[in-house]
Amino acid sequence: MRFYDALQLDPAILKRKIDACDTKREKRYYWLAMATRSVLIVAFAIVFISLLSKVFGADNTPLAVALFCMMLGIRFVNFEYCIGDSLVALAAVLTILVLAPTAATVLPPLLLVPMHFAAFLFCCI
Repeated sequence: MRFYDALQLDPAILKRKIDACDTKREKRYYWLAMATRSVLIVAFAIVFISLLSKVFGADNTPLAVALFCMMLGIRFVNFEYCIGDSLVALAAVLTILVLAPTAATVLPPLLLVPMHFAAFLFCCI
């Protein structure tokens, strides 16, 4: 198995491969793959969140973290969902993340609580 292919494996699969190894060299190879994978994910998170924070301002750092978590969920979590349904749900959540703050700037204060409550409920559905 190439190193790149080992980086693409789920950590649970890598751990099973480590347990199934006969030689110390193989075990080190898979441990190195797991460690490298973790470092690359953290490094990408730092770069991604930093870039979005610089482009959109430090006030939007929580949104950058949320986007990163959504990307991780799409890439690394296999819930056996239909990809079309997942993309529609992602589009709906991103739309709410764009429209709710915009609406909050023009709505009167009395409507803010119901608007945020409705956005929260719609995201949870």
